[in-house]
This record gives sequence, structure tokens and C-alpha cells, in this order.
Amino acid sequence: MLAWAVWAGEAQGMSLGTQAFFNWLSALITVPTLAIAGKPFFRSALAALKAGRTNIDVPIFAALVLAAAISLMELFRSNGDVYFDSVSTLLFVLLVGRYLDFRVRAKSREAIERLAMMRTEHATIVGEDQKATVVPATSVLPGMLVLVAGGNTLPVDGRVANGESTLDRSAVTGETLPEQVRPGDEVLAGCVNGPTALYIRASKPAAESHLSEILRLVEQAQLDKGRAATLADRLSALWTPLIHAVGLVTFFGWWLIIGSDLPTALLHAITVLIIACPCAIGLAIPAVQVAAIGGLLRRGILVRSGDALDRLARIDRIAFDKTGTLTDGRPELVSMPTDPAALQIAAALAAVSRHPYARAMSRRLGGEDPVQDLIETPGAGVSGLVNGERAQLGSAVFCGVRQDALDTAGELWMASESNEPVRFVVAEKLRSDAAETVDYFRRAGTQMSILSGDRVSTVEHCADELGIDERHGGLKPAEKAEFLRRWKADGRKALMIGDGLNDAPALAAAYVSASFGHGVPAAQVAADLVLPAETLSSITVAHRVALKAARIVRQNLAFAAAYNVALIPVAVAGLASPLIAAAAMSASSIIVTLNALRAKPPRVGAAAK
Repeated sequence: MLAWAVWAGEAQGMSLGTQAFFNWLSALITVPTLAIAGKPFFRSALAALKAGRTNIDVPIFAALVLAAAISLMELFRSNGDVYFDSVSTLLFVLLVGRYLDFRVRAKSREAIERLAMMRTEHATIVGEDQKATVVPATSVLPGMLVLVAGGNTLPVDGRVANGESTLDRSAVTGETLPEQVRPGDEVLAGCVNGPTALYIRASKPAAESHLSEILRLVEQAQLDKGRAATLADRLSALWTPLIHAVGLVTFFGWWLIIGSDLPTALLHAITVLIIACPCAIGLAIPAVQVAAIGGLLRRGILVRSGDALDRLARIDRIAFDKTGTLTDGRPELVSMPTDPAALQIAAALAAVSRHPYARAMSRRLGGEDPVQDLIETPGAGVSGLVNGERAQLGSAVFCGVRQDALDTAGELWMASESNEPVRFVVAEKLRSDAAETVDYFRRAGTQMSILSGDRVSTVEHCADELGIDERHGGLKPAEKAEFLRRWKADGRKALMIGDGLNDAPALAAAYVSASFGHGVPAAQVAADLVLPAETLSSITVAHRVALKAARIVRQNLAFAAAYNVALIPVAVAGLASPLIAAAAMSASSIIVTLNALRAKPPRVGAAAK
């Protein structure tokens, strides 16, 4: 504002003393601002120079310091050509971009912290005197006996020493069916125990558990991503040495060849640095990212990584998890008998069972009749008296039915004293937009795969419904991540979409990844994008926006290159002052920013076009 007053005053007869007073006020504002707010750029530039390399902050550092220095020198010489406003404005624009980058990095740190907090903090160990003691989970050593109450999460890997129960492994392996475990069976940290207490003989310390290994895989994958050079830094590695060389040639050319005095030569060199300051290059990418990310956020799509859209635009293959990604993750009753009496008995038994399939039946059938003499056999079924009649609901074997082959769908059987065994079919339904999403990427020429921890038979059935040729079932988390790493080593750029804890290492290892708002925290924090809970097709919206943003980035970089090619010779020839250079630099930044505003998602009604 002070500079505007001086510019207006020059045209209206402002006295030199008043102009000098305003310039001194500008200096009093700018010098402390530069000293404090410029620290991030100074530290980055000096660290790069100390390491014998350059980055995008080196020319920024040079332009800021030299512009402030020449302005102070001109101020002491009672000259009105000062450029404190350019220094302050440039700092402001740069700090906005730096703040956005900081927020992205803070989210990444938060992701690791939240994932670490998922581990069970305490464990109940049983000593030789049979006394139970609660200790930190990190204190459990191999060979210790750990008591896991019903409904609790296993704190360590080990083997069942005593007791029979069912384990919910969905968060760890992706398998939707509860697993029945008996003495001698191997169990993993992170699984949720069923209704019966288990005694686990620890086989590994908590720090080496399956869950801790997932955490390490996520941390390592995010670290590898963080090491990748950004496009801006890659450009600056080529740009900054060239501009510094041009600036030095300008300085020595005016000073030694043309014979100008030192301040004039320095002024022309500073003009070159200001006009060639990579602000347009620096803004070409983040301005597009801000516009696109903000627009996607309004559509409910959270972009957690600053360069996620750039990577999403480059994908050539996509890997889907099955449960909760291609399917809705919730079993539904899809087939049942028509006998009302059988349905009434089955509904009563389903209402008292905790099995996911029984819960699916109960949601559909209700069930109000009481059950007496209830007996629940882990991994088999439930039995009891319904209206005085003995009946059982569970597996085919539990209900006395012989089967030669397993169905790809889940099933429950019900048998009673007055009813022959009848079959209820339960299956996860495909998401309503799964076929639409798969068709979009098929038309885009993207190779597709299913990577799932669920049973091979159910994965095959899902892949056949959607027409996906490559499918892999029964995978452990590390095996999923290995697929992504192998593809990356082969030069493939894969998008991974999943929502479970077992997907977290693969999400972190993927070239780019997406999870859902309903997914477990580990999956959300390992992913680059978080999609609305019920809309798989929102990934197609994000992909369209990413492609559009990539085109606009290329346009911005082409403009920035043309701007520099046209105006740097003008600055070298001494035909522009630092003020004109600052104005040109600001104008180029504004043009780049306005073009970046076009990188927004389509309207909701136009999303499918």
C-alpha cells in the first residue's frame, strides 16, 4: 500500500522527502518480514548449496536477498528506485504454497501415528501359578501364555494353547467368514476373538507381530514415496543453474564490458533473477493441485497427498480389493425357502446368533420367538428349542446335510424335528456402481486385477460377474504389497483401491491408492485419496479431474517457458527495471493461477458425461 502511494504520488507531484519517508516505512516493514518469514526458503536454499546441489528455493533466496539489498543501497543513496513491495508480495505468495505443502506433510505424519495407535496396548498374561496379570503388550515375550477374553483383540501372534472360539479376521486378512480355531492353530495379532476366551502361547514379541509388520510396511512405503523428487525440484535442478549463469553473465557484461558502475550492473542482474524467478513454474503445479483438490473435496473426495492427482493421471493398471470395495462388505440373504414354518424357526435361531450370516438372515426375517436351551457351537451353528421344537441353524454338516462341493456363495442350513433341512444362501452384493467403474477403466485401456484376502472361490465369482480376468484370492497383506512392488519394479503405475487393515501395506506401496470413508483408519491413512463411503464410482470422477489437471499443468509450464524465453533477453539487455520485472513476474503468476482454476471437477449432474 505504501508503494502504491509512492507510485500515485510520482504522477501528482509528491515531494521527494515524502517519497523517501514512505520508502523508509516500507523498509521497516520488509526487512523484519524477510528475516523472519524468509527463514524456510533460506534454510532450504543454504542446505541445498551446502550439499552441492540446487533446488527451487535457491533462485528465490537470491532474488529476495538481492532485491532487498539493492533497495537498501538505493535508499541510502536517496534514490527512489526501491523494490520492497516486490519482496513482500513474493514472500506472501510463496508462503501460501509452502503452507499448503506443510499441511500435506503433517497429514502424512498423522497417518503413521494413527496407524500405530491401532495396536493393542495391554495384554493379560497367565503365570505358572495361574494368576492373570495385565502388562503392556510390549512386555509379552515368546512362550508366555496370554489370555484373550471374548470380544477382545489379540495383542500378539501365537498358537492357541487352550479353548475353542471363532476369530474375526476381516481387518487383518480380508476374509469375511469367522474362522474357527482350536488348540494348536496359529493366530495373528489384530484378529478379534469370538464369544469364548482363548489362551494363546505367544510366538513373537508384540514388536514383531503381524500387525507391527503392517505398520512397518506402511511406514517404509510412505518413506519411499517421500524420497521421490517433485516435478518442481526436477525442473529447478535444470533451471536454477542456467538462470544463475545468465545473471552472472549480465552482471559482468554490464560491469566489465559495457562499463557501467557496480550498482547499475547489479541492478540489471537482479532484474534477470526476478523476471526469471520460477514463481510461474512453482505455481504451475500447486495452483492446479489446490483448485482440483478443493473441487474434489466439495464432491466428498479427500486428496491426502499433494502429488496424488499427478500420479493418478499416469496409471496404467488398477487393483481392487473385493470385500468392501467391489462388494458392499455386508452379507445379505439372497435365497431362502418358501415354507412359513421353516422361516419362523430359522428367524428365531438367527436372531440369537452372532455369526455374520445369521445377522444377515435376521435383518431380512426379523425373529421374535424365544429360543430355549440355546447352545452355540463355535464354527458350526446354534441349536435350541423354538416353540417347544428342537432345531438347529448352521453349516451343512451341523444340520446333517452331506455336500460334495462348496458353493461360491455362503450358506446356512436349518433343520428341525418337523422340517427337512432347508438352505439359506447369503452373499455379498456387488456395489451398485461397481460394473460402471470397471467399465470406465476398461474403456480407458487400464488393465484390472482383484487382490483379495477372501476365499478364492468368492473372488472368482466376483471377478466373473465383473469380467475381470486377473484375480488373486487368499492373499496375506505382505503378498498384496508384493504385487504392487513387483508391478512398480516393472515400470507399471498401479492404482490400488481397498478399505481393510490388510490392504494398508498395499495401499502404501502402490503408485497411487484410494480408500473409503467407511474403511478402517489404517487404510485411510495409508491411501492418497479417501472416497465417499458408498460411491466407488467417485474414483472415476477423481481420475477425470486428474487427467484434466495434468493437461492444465502442461499448459502452465508451456506458458512459463514461453514467458521466460521472451522476457529474459529483455532483462539482460537492460530494458526492464526490477519494478517492471516484478510486475511481469506477478502477471505471469496471475495468468497461471487463473488457468489453474479450470482444474475443478464437473458438476454432479455432468459427472457421468
